Amino acid sequence: MADHDFSPPKESGLTKQAVHRLAENVAGQLSFEPGGDLFVVLKKLGGRLAYKDFSGIDETDSGSLLVRQPGDFDIVIAKNTSPKRDRFTIAHEIGHYVLHYLLARQNGSPIQAMAAARYGSDRTEWEANWFAAAFLMPEQEFREAYEELGQDVFAVAERFGVSTKAARIRAEALGLRESTG
Repeated sequence: MADHDFSPPKESGLTKQAVHRLAENVAGQLSFEPGGDLFVVLKKLGGRLAYKDFSGIDETDSGSLLVRQPGDFDIVIAKNTSPKRDRFTIAHEIGHYVLHYLLARQNGSPIQAMAAARYGSDRTEWEANWFAAAFLMPEQEFREAYEELGQDVFAVAERFGVSTKAARIRAEALGLRESTG
């Protein structure tokens, strides 16, 4: 593998609604259905998944997305997390790849290679979270499932293959239930 000068992600500047629309469009282009196989998505995008023990690693060294060029990237996730948590993490990292790499290049950014750190709380992290939520739980399908399943967040989480926490936050963000935290 050649040496790369990895740049950190830079915010897209898109609104939350625009990120949601983009995520749903990308899911459609990749033929991804709610609850679907994210490994198929990764393969279509040219990504690979690796598991790593992050305990004892300095957070500045524990990057979870390394992009070498379009269609050539690695997502690294913790070994000891649940499959539902992993799904959100993978979708989050795909969000970084789409928003902060592919879209940035499409909009004229000279970015060649990118590394997104495992931890962060800046706007790029918010954007990747917005992307992941809409990618895994598209608004219309989520609203329909929420009503069909009697507003049972546990059942909704099962349907979409996400954690109960992710489903609850999505329901709150869509105004389907009051915030609990």
